[in-house]
Amino acid sequence: MALTREECLAIMSSYQMPAHIVRHSLLVCQVALFLSQRLNAIGEGLNLLEVEAASLLHDITKNESFRTGEDHAASGEGLLRKLGYPEIGEIVGRHIHLRGEMDPQRVTAEEIVNYADKRVQHDQVVTLRERFIDLQKRYGKRNPLAAQRIGSLEQKMFRLEKKIFCRLNLKPEDLADLLAMTLL
Repeated sequence: MALTREECLAIMSSYQMPAHIVRHSLLVCQVALFLSQRLNAIGEGLNLLEVEAASLLHDITKNESFRTGEDHAASGEGLLRKLGYPEIGEIVGRHIHLRGEMDPQRVTAEEIVNYADKRVQHDQVVTLRERFIDLQKRYGKRNPLAAQRIGSLEQKMFRLEKKIFCRLNLKPEDLADLLAMTLL
């Protein structure tokens, strides 16, 4: 069972999601829905309610994770399962690292939410390269193992980007402009 946008916003409020994380999540949702709608227009079959709910709630426990040090993707998945939304929780649980190999034949909700999150730095749409430069500065600078993981993740994200955008016949670097045009 998927959550409505209003239910997601109520959950975000009840868990006291900070305003900057709310802004980030709203933009991740906009990116994810933009891509999903275009993919569905060519027959992909993504569940837009699931994509919307998971992208809005992907960082539901992020603020708490700063205090506890836990993996906010895993704790967010656990919270949403506890609340009775296991499908949404599963997508949230994969928003940092996708599990398993990508299916070349289809794009999944997990991939869309994961990718959308990588394209939004704070509250701006950026290129994957810009996002990973920021991630390396923040998390990889003092930790060689983290830097290696970020580099590996970056390669996987560029493969996912290619998989998504070759279907859409769009350029990834045009995403911010395309989103802006949909708001007019």
